[in-house]
Amino acid sequence: MARRIKSAAFIAALLIATPAAADIYVLDGDTIVVDREHIRLTGFNTPETRDAQCESERALGYRAKARLRDLLTMACGPLARAPAGCLTLERLPTPDRYGRSLARLTMQGRDVAEILISEGLAEPYDCAAGHCPRRRNWCGEGP
Repeated sequence: MARRIKSAAFIAALLIATPAAADIYVLDGDTIVVDREHIRLTGFNTPETRDAQCESERALGYRAKARLRDLLTMACGPLARAPAGCLTLERLPTPDRYGRSLARLTMQGRDVAEILISEGLAEPYDCAAGHCPRRRNWCGEGP
């Protein structure tokens, strides 16, 4: 009997530790929040919305944000209380300089970086060994 109670308690603890759903919020085209954890998505960079250098960058940044939200919604349904497992985050071991987690995002086997890059809403962006490439100038004045 004692063994059965311990097993039930262990299973209950696992269920509590593994949420069945998560709240997902899209901050911009390459940053999401999952249950209050800010996650900078890796492998790509999108135009800025808040600190845009020009209106065309801001407009493209909002398009990238909307497309990421659409992709997440297609994979997860409503982003408030999205089911666990609808997306895969391959996390890097250390956060970025702003304290955000870093992760590659795939949904239903599709790499979100590749999708947004192929649609012209993002540029490839990988920081190998802590060295990041120069970011694109989205205002049309060269790279």
